[in-house]
Amino acid sequence: MFARIWKDHPLRNAMVVAFFFRLVPMLLWIDKPCVRDECTYVDLAASILRGEGMVGTHGWLWAPAYPMLLALHQWLFVLPGSVQLGQLLVATWCVHMLYDLTEAEYGRRAGLWAAWAYALNPTFIFYTSSLWSETFYSGLLIAAMLSLRAARGSLRVGRAVIAGVMLGCCVLFRGVATYMLPVFIAVLTWGRVREAAAWKQAIACAVAAVLVVAPYSVYATTKFGGLVVSDRTLGQMMYLGNNDFPPMTFDYGNGQLATRAYQRAIDSGRKPCKQEGNPVEKDQCEADRGVAWITSHPESFVARIPLRVAQLVTPHSFLTRNLRWGRWRGIPDWGDELLIVGICGFSFATLIGGTIGWFTRAKGWYAAGSGLILFYHVAAIAALAGLSRYRIPLEPLWLVHAAAFFTGPRAAFKTLADGSVRSIVGVFTVCLLLVLMLRFLPSGWPWWREW
Repeated sequence: MFARIWKDHPLRNAMVVAFFFRLVPMLLWIDKPCVRDECTYVDLAASILRGEGMVGTHGWLWAPAYPMLLALHQWLFVLPGSVQLGQLLVATWCVHMLYDLTEAEYGRRAGLWAAWAYALNPTFIFYTSSLWSETFYSGLLIAAMLSLRAARGSLRVGRAVIAGVMLGCCVLFRGVATYMLPVFIAVLTWGRVREAAAWKQAIACAVAAVLVVAPYSVYATTKFGGLVVSDRTLGQMMYLGNNDFPPMTFDYGNGQLATRAYQRAIDSGRKPCKQEGNPVEKDQCEADRGVAWITSHPESFVARIPLRVAQLVTPHSFLTRNLRWGRWRGIPDWGDELLIVGICGFSFATLIGGTIGWFTRAKGWYAAGSGLILFYHVAAIAALAGLSRYRIPLEPLWLVHAAAFFTGPRAAFKTLADGSVRSIVGVFTVCLLLVLMLRFLPSGWPWWREW
């Protein structure tokens, strides 16, 4: 395999560029301090190394995989930040996986487009060189889709087992993935519901996913005295997104970043459940209060859905916040501005281009699988609280369709204009997405901030 990659010069070059474009910020800003959730990950890793295992943090019980990876890297290399080395390798391999996934669906030219887009995207570069779980979670999603493709192309149950393992790992990285198993079953049986082999693979996939998650679930459930699959953060998200104050987010320009501003906001809402004690009980308390708030304010809940989705699809990312706070020291002002324009450009190309590509070129199992995974995540966030960070792992799956659009735009626009039901729904969806993305476009520039 490595010999084939080395001989494939465009793909090899994309992987080399991805590697060095991520390595440089790691080395240049190796001493930058952690921010918010990054610090929580570091604290959890320290708890694991002290032998305390996973613990609650301010009432949150996080998914275990990323803190455990930080703890492993700190044990091996002294510093928790050394997890970036693992992220560097995963991100570089993601270039190859994306190429394989896209090439199989839309051909070599589209595959190379997707590979280079992933390699050069400044937001992906930022997350690889920071202490966030997005790189690993994104890599697992891409690997899972490749495993599903391999399983569908074979009658062997083992391929489906690998897909189940990938899904189980996704759940251990992000609690939001807990209910994604039906999507994997749908993909495995798509177009072959009458084939016994397909259902054997679906069962094998489900069993493998459960077996991966079960050991930690049993440990955490026993330790905290309440059911824990991977994390218990639903209640906290309900508190942030379904409260008397507007849905909380922490992006630059459209979120509460200052401590005093955040405190003022939460003081205007319902009081949180007590922070001390069992995090499972705390989470259940917040979830119950969130459901009560939704029941009492159904119109507000529905009216806030577009806001949450707009917060999710803002063209900016945490890199915008990072640049505006001056955490990448030494970059001239014009460099910051170019990077922020690049962040937005890649976001629009991926989300708008990917949506056009999905409606005009996508078909078969990958169209169904990528669409269902995206819809599932968006629906979950639309009901809770939006944040640009939550969409980052999903973008590579949509890059596949964006590559199909950008390597054949004329055909795509022709299909959009053919008057079919699919084209009409596609045009409507693209226009709606564009409006939602534009809502917070000005937020990245202090002199603009709003339309």
